[in-house]
Amino acid sequence: MVDPSGAVADAFRWVPRYRVATKQRHAAFMSHWSAGEHDAALVELHFFLTAACRIVAFMKMASDRMGGEVKSHVESRDFISMKDARNHFEHIEDRLYGSGKNRPLPITDGGAVHTVHFGLRGADQRFLFGDKALDVSPTFLAEFLSFVDRFLELMDIAVEAAAPFPAGRPS
Repeated sequence: MVDPSGAVADAFRWVPRYRVATKQRHAAFMSHWSAGEHDAALVELHFFLTAACRIVAFMKMASDRMGGEVKSHVESRDFISMKDARNHFEHIEDRLYGSGKNRPLPITDGGAVHTVHFGLRGADQRFLFGDKALDVSPTFLAEFLSFVDRFLELMDIAVEAAAPFPAGRPS
């Protein structure tokens, strides 16, 4: 397989590194959350979402060039809500205090209408932003990392199958 863009090589390089960062940031997020350190938990959640979204971007970029089972695998999941949550963190100042573009929609809770800028709901381990919620539980992390691991396996298989020589040194 020839990829002059470098997307496949970059995915091989960066997905495993961001996978480690995703796992570390999620652990830090959960630790702060369980300790009641909500501001620190939200910072770690932002970094967790950023690392996870980088993985998704590299997976999409590489799968578009590779096609086949790699592309089918990546397209089998929708990570839009994760990206929306990350964007909420990264553009909160504009959403709340600036232009108001993508301002959180109000929600009704117990008859009261209010806007949830962001928060953590312990009952089901969800991150709330506006009228949306994202699962940020350890179960979500395990499923996400398993998805990423399968992507890496499929990439290995596809690249090995396309190699001009069998694995190992040519004799």
